[in-house]
Amino acid sequence: MPLVSCHRGKLQVASSEALAAGKTRGFSTGLSVIDRLLPGEAFAYGAIHEILAEPGQGLPLFFAAMLARAAMVGEQECASPRPGAVVWSDPQRQLYPPALAAAGIPLDRLLLLRPRTPADELWAVAECLRCKGVRATLANPQRLSQIEARRLQLAAEAGGGAGILLRVAGPDSSQYAAATRWIVRHARGEPTLQRWQLQLIHGHGGQVGKTVSLEACHQTNHVRAFATVADRSPETQVARKRA
Repeated sequence: MPLVSCHRGKLQVASSEALAAGKTRGFSTGLSVIDRLLPGEAFAYGAIHEILAEPGQGLPLFFAAMLARAAMVGEQECASPRPGAVVWSDPQRQLYPPALAAAGIPLDRLLLLRPRTPADELWAVAECLRCKGVRATLANPQRLSQIEARRLQLAAEAGGGAGILLRVAGPDSSQYAAATRWIVRHARGEPTLQRWQLQLIHGHGGQVGKTVSLEACHQTNHVRAFATVADRSPETQVARKRA
């Protein structure tokens, strides 16, 4: 049965067979509460995924690193995952590699981009997305036109990896061409425990509008996700994994 959706005034059609096939070409976080929100319960390879932060809040680097690590590990139900690199554009030199290593990204498979201009960054990110040896490409573009957003999407489709864009919610992020979009809000935490609220705001076939909570303990490196109080149901289970 075909599924029909509308995005920016254009009809998009996907067959149930294609969605089923796409599930094996995706990667999961290992946290079922998050994965169940996604179309096919997986983040698609060959696609762009956007993580938005509210104005005035820091970029959700932890969630981005978690997705990059998951993309690097390999495809669902794949006995021998294809190895690959993670490329992270860091023109402002704000990333702290030991923190990324603690999040599970091996530094020998991490490449940092230091482009000088936004135009250079856009070109370099697109080239990395086209490279079949790159499993995840991350960047924080300040503003994209619809043509530029589409160009990145096509590059991801050609390379087969995952593009992860960190953006600030608002007019500058109104143009996009992403398979999924999330908004991440900081929640009250503790000295050794960070909390976020994750909401899927775009994803055809996913549970759009639903919110889950994510916690990370710096002392134990444990991460867990659970449904928010409003979303809890008897079958909801807390998912845990070691970062």
